[in-house]
Amino acid sequence: MNFNQMKKNNLRKIAGLFLIYSLLLFSCQKALDPEVIQLPTADNAIQTAADVDKSVAAAYSFLRSVLPDKVFLMGDVRANTFESYSQTTNTRPETPIATNTITALLNNAGGDWSGFYRVIAQCNLVLEKIPTIQNYDETAKRRSLGEASFIRGLTYFYLARFWGDVPMNLRAVDIDNLPRTPQADVYNQINKDLDVAIANLLPSYSAGDKAVRATKGAAWAIKAHVLAWLQDYNGSEKLCDSVINNGQYSLIMDTTQLLKIFVGKSQEGIFELNFDATLKEVQKNKVYNRTLGRPWYSDYSDGGGGTELYLLCPPAALLTQMFPVKEVDGRRSTWLTNSPKNNQPTRPYLGKYRTLQVQGDTTSQNINESNIMVTRLADIMLLRAEALASTQVNRPADAIIWLNKVRGRAKARLYTSGGSLQDTILLERRKELLGEGQTFFDYVRTRKLANYSKIVQADWYTKGAWLLPISPTIISQSGFIITQNSFWQ
Repeated sequence: MNFNQMKKNNLRKIAGLFLIYSLLLFSCQKALDPEVIQLPTADNAIQTAADVDKSVAAAYSFLRSVLPDKVFLMGDVRANTFESYSQTTNTRPETPIATNTITALLNNAGGDWSGFYRVIAQCNLVLEKIPTIQNYDETAKRRSLGEASFIRGLTYFYLARFWGDVPMNLRAVDIDNLPRTPQADVYNQINKDLDVAIANLLPSYSAGDKAVRATKGAAWAIKAHVLAWLQDYNGSEKLCDSVINNGQYSLIMDTTQLLKIFVGKSQEGIFELNFDATLKEVQKNKVYNRTLGRPWYSDYSDGGGGTELYLLCPPAALLTQMFPVKEVDGRRSTWLTNSPKNNQPTRPYLGKYRTLQVQGDTTSQNINESNIMVTRLADIMLLRAEALASTQVNRPADAIIWLNKVRGRAKARLYTSGGSLQDTILLERRKELLGEGQTFFDYVRTRKLANYSKIVQADWYTKGAWLLPISPTIISQSGFIITQNSFWQ
């Protein structure tokens, strides 16, 4: 096959990716179906502003297909925040992820970054085509530019936090195998993308787009996380301040209504992944399945033959640490749930994602419509507290104010003093953001992973024990241009 033919084939593949934007899930095999091959190529498929809108929608769809599963497993389960009823018999296959063994990680797709690069390819195509569109309304053009840049920056942020040095491609079509790019260069690009998003996005758009499409506040919030990850707490704190004071977000203060956060588009949401059954945006066998399969669903698709013993739940010792028995905390009864069908009342389930399309309809796991949180106001308040408590900023009194705003909303005892303020904030993030894929990143960012997980090497950070391995298939397909992370060699 000559070079031109290879290029044409790659263009057809790219076209297939963005033109099926309305589908939530698709396989690589479907891209070979005759009706997909007959579609226009990338050269002529994006010709109007409407085409750009559809292609941006595709980027959101691809992000929605990859993020929840990967981030829950590698952001929560790997942090030893969830476990099976038994650690030795009848365990779910995800349980050993916390032991940080290569077999467990690879068996649960911990080495596969292909879904993230599907998102990036779509964003690259959109960003390449936007300047070629004629008669493009300037406001709409800037929004599409901002959204595609935001999604690409966010996606690379996940890639770099999971695998460290990763291939970086900013071209819509690139048939070359790319080596891994140093993390510093990847983070420079992430910040550039987020700066483009900040410059072009508005604070808000229509009510229907609230939190489920990128805004200036969402870009600020993600960049605040990026700077905290890079240990720039001064910069992170300033961005957190911008998010909190831009007038778009507020805490839900009624603890009986906290599940509204996960229904989606609440006053607290900053950026979240939208799930709506009317738009065929549903999930099966993912976060909901692993944490709620039974008793909330009466079918047998929970991976454990219909028994709640197979559900992943917070360990008992962790529950006691987060929610001491004699202390009031509204999140204990809202984030966690004990159903009357639960035969193990000492194992409360994660109940954040129990929103059903039809109340009482528990016959299928395809009906869950809870949104998946990427970032929300409580997250940014606690990130600000972390930054204020750092040695860089060193404003502990202000840090306590923001810590207590989140604790106060939960009707929990306010913090005054005692112990480590930094550790107190970290624990508060763990219970507030339980099941939202933040915990593992928090431990790495604060260099406290060995204190709270099963990754206990004294030099875990410098040796890269926190990084995921790269799939041997990806390495071999690259012609061994991509190399394995040193800890896993």
